[in-house]
Amino acid sequence: MKESYKLTKKEFLFLIVSSILIITVASTCSPLFPLNPWDDANCFLTVGRGIIKGQVPYRDLYEQKGPVLYLVHALCSLVPGKSFTGVWILECMASGLFAVYSWKSVKLFVKPSAISIGLVPLFLSVIYTMRIFNYGDSAEELCFPLLSVVLFYALKATKTEDNLPELKEGFVCGIICGLLFWTKYTFIAFIAAYCLLIIIYSICHRKFKKLFSLIGLFIAGAALATVPVILYFAVNNAVGDLFTAYFYNNLFLYNSGGFKAGIYSMPVIKHFAIPFTILYKLGKEYIKLGIMLLLFIAGAIFFERRSKKRVLILFIVTFTVTAMLTFPRIFFIYYYAFIFMFYLPFALLIFVRLINLMEKKLKDSKRLISILSGAVCIISILILLLLGKNNYLILKPASEIPQFKFAEEIKKIGNPKILTFDIMDAGFYTAAGITPSNRFFCFLNIEKDYPAILEEQGRLIDEGYYDYIICYDDDFVWDNYELYRVEETPVCDYSGKLMTERFCLYKLITASEDQTT
Repeated sequence: MKESYKLTKKEFLFLIVSSILIITVASTCSPLFPLNPWDDANCFLTVGRGIIKGQVPYRDLYEQKGPVLYLVHALCSLVPGKSFTGVWILECMASGLFAVYSWKSVKLFVKPSAISIGLVPLFLSVIYTMRIFNYGDSAEELCFPLLSVVLFYALKATKTEDNLPELKEGFVCGIICGLLFWTKYTFIAFIAAYCLLIIIYSICHRKFKKLFSLIGLFIAGAALATVPVILYFAVNNAVGDLFTAYFYNNLFLYNSGGFKAGIYSMPVIKHFAIPFTILYKLGKEYIKLGIMLLLFIAGAIFFERRSKKRVLILFIVTFTVTAMLTFPRIFFIYYYAFIFMFYLPFALLIFVRLINLMEKKLKDSKRLISILSGAVCIISILILLLLGKNNYLILKPASEIPQFKFAEEIKKIGNPKILTFDIMDAGFYTAAGITPSNRFFCFLNIEKDYPAILEEQGRLIDEGYYDYIICYDDDFVWDNYELYRVEETPVCDYSGKLMTERFCLYKLITASEDQTT
């Protein structure tokens, strides 16, 4: 097989630069924004900063995602400043990887015209301005680029005689699988489905020796990603905390939400109908997501004849398993579907072929082709400027948002202890440049089934442990605390509607203040 998928230096540079520019405008982690206000992203970075200061995830700082996500954010937190600059660098790397491997996948099956590469920033603009992207720095956003690498290997294998990847690719897939498993274990769905296909193809072609070699290298790669994680928690005597928080609590304390169970409680319907019902609902609510999913399916169905059967089997099996493991129960969150974006090459192929066809018919009109190429770039820019839901925060002074306003007050006390009560970590720890001093540092989604969180927070509040408490409501009554300040700020969340969010700062009543009163 000729290596037609290799990129030229110009292609590589174009993809990297365009992906960096797009993520810089789209993500609130970039230097263009004062702060990423999303609670999930702030939880990740808060735990990451805690790791650098010797705290251990789950044992000292309770959160629910995988340890790799926190360890990576610990590296990001090494970038100086009270911002998400380190995370922005990580996002740039992830989006660049996604762009490069998506385009390499396209070049496996078609020789694109010179202007076709302009489709990549156009589609990236659509993907990174989806409302399910939210503010940036979701686990899904950081991980689907890794799956685009595995998809490239899988598509490349369909052009070989035995439909199997190279041995070194098996090792890389193992590393990626390990990283994904310890970030969010449902992310390995695509790889699990592809491994099943590899076993079937190996048996059909009697490639047992290669199969065993692939299995060995895959396990070695997965171990390379897994052993450091286990060792880290073993050295810190926190393996039990890891398995309780990451596996048990996630598996058994998230059992409600979404839509009524009804017939969906039936085993067969549950495992097949629920995932696709959810995708349908999300596709209707989030139009750009729905369009992208339809383009992925269309690209797989109307594939080129020579590879159509193999590619279609790959798509159907992996897409189905990915849907089943991404949405295994009626509880789901909107951004879960973002993981499907690694299927981008299927959508790109449709339009690359259309452009090739158009270019053949207009081969004598170079001027028109140049105009169309420029139009694609302009459309990409307009999508970012007009459709990005985070645009209201671009270049906004940090002094105008509640996180930094409260930080000015909080920093007046040496080594302050704060709690975000009944709300998730919305950036107050980041803005103040401090790490939490207790395990349950914010609200999570499992308080109803895991009462230890509210019990510990309530006990510490009664003891006057915190210097400040931050929450949404101004009607909390605590003996040791008084309402000190209220701030409002505009916010545009995943619903796409601009609204007002209200934060209240409660301050510990000191002995001198008691006497004055």
